[in-house]
Amino acid sequence: MNDKKNQNNGASLPQEKKTQLEIQIAELQKQEQQLAKQLKSWQIKTKKANNLANCLITAGKFGKQFLTEAVEKEKAQEQPDNWAWEYLLKNKVEFNLKFEVGAEAFTKLVSESVERKARTLQTELDIIQSQLQHQERKFARLQARRQGKTLLECKSNNGIGCLGAYQCQNCQINYSVSENNQLKGGSY
Repeated sequence: MNDKKNQNNGASLPQEKKTQLEIQIAELQKQEQQLAKQLKSWQIKTKKANNLANCLITAGKFGKQFLTEAVEKEKAQEQPDNWAWEYLLKNKVEFNLKFEVGAEAFTKLVSESVERKARTLQTELDIIQSQLQHQERKFARLQARRQGKTLLECKSNNGIGCLGAYQCQNCQINYSVSENNQLKGGSY
Protein backbone atom coordinates (compact mmCIF):
# COMPACT_ATOMS: atom_id res chain seq x y z
CA MET A 1 0.00 0.00 0.00
CA ASN A 2 2.89 2.36 0.71
CA ASP A 3 4.16 1.70 -2.80
CA LYS A 4 0.84 2.85 -4.26
CA LYS A 5 0.99 6.07 -2.26
CA ASN A 6 4.57 6.68 -3.30
CA GLN A 7 3.66 6.20 -6.96
CA ASN A 8 0.95 8.85 -6.62
CA ASN A 9 3.19 11.26 -4.70
CA GLY A 10 1.41 10.46 -1.43
CA ALA A 11 -2.09 11.07 -2.80
CA SER A 12 -4.77 8.65 -1.70
CA LEU A 13 -6.30 6.48 -4.35
CA PRO A 14 -10.09 6.54 -4.88
CA GLN A 15 -10.31 2.98 -3.54
CA GLU A 16 -8.80 4.12 -0.23
CA LYS A 17 -11.25 7.03 -0.02
CA LYS A 18 -14.13 4.63 -0.47
CA THR A 19 -12.84 2.51 2.37
CA GLN A 20 -12.41 5.56 4.58
CA LEU A 21 -15.91 6.75 3.74
CA GLU A 22 -17.36 3.35 4.44
CA ILE A 23 -15.54 3.25 7.79
CA GLN A 24 -16.79 6.73 8.66
CA ILE A 25 -20.34 5.83 7.66
CA ALA A 26 -20.22 2.59 9.68
CA GLU A 27 -18.89 4.48 12.73
CA LEU A 28 -21.58 7.14 12.41
CA GLN A 29 -24.26 4.46 12.09
CA LYS A 30 -22.91 2.77 15.21
CA GLN A 31 -22.97 6.09 17.11
CA GLU A 32 -26.48 6.75 15.81
CA GLN A 33 -27.71 3.38 17.10
CA GLN A 34 -26.10 3.90 20.51
CA LEU A 35 -27.52 7.40 20.85
CA ALA A 36 -30.95 6.21 19.73
CA LYS A 37 -30.91 3.53 22.45
CA GLN A 38 -29.81 6.04 25.08
CA LEU A 39 -32.41 8.54 23.92
CA LYS A 40 -35.17 5.95 24.10
CA SER A 41 -34.10 5.04 27.64
CA TRP A 42 -34.08 8.69 28.71
CA GLN A 43 -37.44 9.31 27.05
CA ILE A 44 -38.86 6.45 29.13
CA LYS A 45 -37.27 7.97 32.25
CA THR A 46 -38.81 11.33 31.32
CA LYS A 47 -42.27 9.75 31.05
CA LYS A 48 -41.81 8.01 34.41
CA ALA A 49 -40.62 11.23 36.07
CA ASN A 50 -43.60 13.12 34.63
CA ASN A 51 -45.97 10.38 35.81
CA LEU A 52 -44.46 10.52 39.28
CA ALA A 53 -44.75 14.32 39.34
CA ASN A 54 -48.42 13.99 38.33
CA CYS A 55 -48.92 11.40 41.09
CA LEU A 56 -47.37 13.80 43.59
CA ILE A 57 -49.75 16.54 42.48
CA THR A 58 -52.72 14.16 42.80
CA ALA A 59 -51.57 12.93 46.21
CA GLY A 60 -51.18 16.54 47.32
CA LYS A 61 -54.74 17.34 46.23
CA PHE A 62 -56.12 14.29 48.07
CA GLY A 63 -54.10 15.11 51.19
CA LYS A 64 -55.32 18.71 51.22
CA GLN A 65 -58.89 17.58 50.62
CA PHE A 66 -58.71 15.00 53.44
CA LEU A 67 -57.32 17.48 55.94
CA THR A 68 -59.80 20.17 54.88
CA GLU A 69 -62.69 17.74 55.38
CA ALA A 70 -61.32 16.69 58.78
CA VAL A 71 -61.07 20.34 59.89
CA GLU A 72 -64.60 21.08 58.60
CA LYS A 73 -65.94 17.98 60.36
CA GLU A 74 -64.35 19.03 63.65
CA LYS A 75 -65.74 22.58 63.29
CA ALA A 76 -69.22 21.22 62.54
CA GLN A 77 -69.47 19.32 65.81
CA GLU A 78 -71.74 20.75 68.53
CA GLN A 79 -68.91 20.88 71.02
CA PRO A 80 -65.69 21.04 68.98
CA ASP A 81 -62.51 19.96 70.69
CA ASN A 82 -60.25 23.01 70.39
CA TRP A 83 -57.11 20.93 70.85
CA ALA A 84 -58.09 18.49 68.06
CA TRP A 85 -59.16 21.35 65.85
CA GLU A 86 -55.84 23.20 66.35
CA TYR A 87 -53.96 19.94 65.78
CA LEU A 88 -55.78 19.33 62.48
CA LEU A 89 -55.17 22.91 61.34
CA LYS A 90 -51.49 22.61 62.24
CA ASN A 91 -51.25 19.32 60.31
CA LYS A 92 -52.99 20.87 57.32
CA VAL A 93 -50.59 23.82 57.19
CA GLU A 94 -47.50 21.61 57.70
CA PHE A 95 -48.68 19.16 55.06
CA ASN A 96 -49.28 21.91 52.52
CA LEU A 97 -45.90 23.52 53.12
CA LYS A 98 -43.85 20.32 53.17
CA PHE A 99 -45.63 18.54 50.35
CA GLU A 100 -45.56 21.47 47.95
CA VAL A 101 -41.86 22.06 48.63
CA GLY A 102 -41.14 18.35 48.13
CA ALA A 103 -43.05 18.17 44.88
CA GLU A 104 -41.38 21.35 43.63
CA ALA A 105 -37.92 20.02 44.58
CA PHE A 106 -38.66 16.75 42.78
CA THR A 107 -39.70 18.63 39.67
CA LYS A 108 -36.57 20.77 39.66
CA LEU A 109 -34.06 18.09 40.63
CA VAL A 110 -35.35 15.01 38.88
CA SER A 111 -37.92 15.84 36.24
CA GLU A 112 -36.14 18.81 34.70
CA SER A 113 -32.72 17.10 34.70
CA VAL A 114 -34.14 14.01 32.99
CA GLU A 115 -35.88 16.16 30.37
CA ARG A 116 -32.68 18.17 29.85
CA LYS A 117 -30.66 14.97 29.30
CA ALA A 118 -33.25 13.70 26.78
CA ARG A 119 -33.10 17.02 24.87
CA THR A 120 -29.28 16.88 24.86
CA LEU A 121 -29.30 13.33 23.49
CA GLN A 122 -31.85 14.33 20.84
CA THR A 123 -29.58 17.18 19.75
CA GLU A 124 -26.56 14.86 19.60
CA LEU A 125 -28.59 12.34 17.58
CA ASP A 126 -29.66 15.05 15.14
CA ILE A 127 -26.01 16.06 14.66
CA ILE A 128 -24.91 12.45 14.07
CA GLN A 129 -27.75 11.91 11.59
CA SER A 130 -26.75 15.08 9.73
CA GLN A 131 -23.14 13.92 9.56
CA LEU A 132 -24.26 10.48 8.43
CA GLN A 133 -26.41 11.96 5.68
CA HIS A 134 -23.44 14.08 4.56
CA GLN A 135 -21.08 11.06 4.43
CA GLU A 136 -23.66 8.92 2.64
CA ARG A 137 -24.11 11.68 0.06
CA LYS A 138 -20.33 11.79 -0.50
CA PHE A 139 -20.32 8.02 -0.90
CA ALA A 140 -23.20 8.14 -3.39
CA ARG A 141 -21.36 10.79 -5.46
CA LEU A 142 -18.19 8.73 -5.40
CA GLN A 143 -20.02 5.58 -6.50
CA ALA A 144 -21.82 7.44 -9.28
CA ARG A 145 -18.54 8.83 -10.60
CA ARG A 146 -16.92 5.38 -10.44
CA GLN A 147 -19.74 4.07 -12.59
CA GLY A 148 -18.84 6.74 -15.14
CA LYS A 149 -21.90 8.88 -14.60
CA THR A 150 -21.60 12.60 -15.09
CA LEU A 151 -23.28 14.40 -12.23
CA LEU A 152 -25.15 17.62 -12.82
CA GLU A 153 -24.03 20.67 -10.88
CA CYS A 154 -26.13 21.49 -7.83
CA LYS A 155 -28.21 24.63 -8.36
CA SER A 156 -27.59 25.58 -4.72
CA ASN A 157 -23.84 25.49 -5.38
CA ASN A 158 -23.40 22.93 -2.62
CA GLY A 159 -20.41 20.71 -3.34
CA ILE A 160 -22.14 17.47 -2.41
CA GLY A 161 -25.63 18.44 -3.47
CA CYS A 162 -28.74 19.60 -1.66
CA LEU A 163 -29.16 18.14 1.79
CA GLY A 164 -32.42 17.69 3.64
CA ALA A 165 -35.94 17.28 2.38
CA TYR A 166 -35.68 19.89 -0.40
CA GLN A 167 -33.50 19.00 -3.38
CA CYS A 168 -33.01 21.03 -6.52
CA GLN A 169 -33.91 19.40 -9.83
CA ASN A 170 -30.29 18.49 -10.63
CA CYS A 171 -29.81 16.79 -7.25
CA GLN A 172 -33.04 14.87 -7.71
CA ILE A 173 -31.67 13.56 -11.00
CA ASN A 174 -28.18 12.90 -9.59
CA TYR A 175 -29.32 11.02 -6.51
CA SER A 176 -32.55 9.40 -7.58
CA VAL A 177 -30.78 6.24 -8.72
CA SER A 178 -27.39 6.45 -7.05
CA GLU A 179 -28.65 6.93 -3.47
CA ASN A 180 -31.39 4.35 -3.72
CA ASN A 181 -29.15 1.71 -5.24
CA GLN A 182 -25.81 2.49 -3.67
CA LEU A 183 -26.71 3.49 -0.14
CA LYS A 184 -29.24 0.77 0.56
CA GLY A 185 -27.16 -1.91 -1.14
CA GLY A 186 -23.80 -0.59 0.06
CA SER A 187 -21.46 -2.60 2.24
CA TYR A 188 -20.99 -0.57 5.37
